[in-house]
Amino acid sequence: LQFVFPAYLLILTVTVIVVCHYCLQRSSTTSASSFHYRFPIIIGERAVGVLSTLIYLSYSKLLRNVIDIFTYSTVHLPSGDIYVWFYDGNVKYLDDKHAVLFAIAMVTCILFLLPYTFALTFIPIIERYSEHNRLFNYLHKKANKIKPMNDAHYAPYKGEYRWWLGAR
Repeated sequence: LQFVFPAYLLILTVTVIVVCHYCLQRSSTTSASSFHYRFPIIIGERAVGVLSTLIYLSYSKLLRNVIDIFTYSTVHLPSGDIYVWFYDGNVKYLDDKHAVLFAIAMVTCILFLLPYTFALTFIPIIERYSEHNRLFNYLHKKANKIKPMNDAHYAPYKGEYRWWLGAR
């Protein structure tokens, strides 16, 4: 159940972003009384900052859950050492009950946590050196698609320290 709330926040955030994007594209061709015109007004002008904060909070919660699932403890017995899950000593580490949870945590780590961490760490570096290198220039063009979210994350930091958000 620890994965449900962050997943809910992420689904809600992505849904709002997609609906706002779709509504903004349609609003130029629709009347002022239609849903496509009113939805971005209801959400507000600062929605990207709020939604990127929700994504970052979901990321933090998921990271904490994955670390909790990966943590084990060693029980020293006269017959030998056994590994148990740190948060429930009755569950053997990577046994049937824990293996399913471990697999879910591994998939979450590979599909969401690692790419997001790399993006937070390396996008400022790519932005800084994009004019000097062709590969960085290509990656910079791809990273510009999520520029409003990046700006919301990196705005509090000076230019030379923006990589710190992902490194911590």
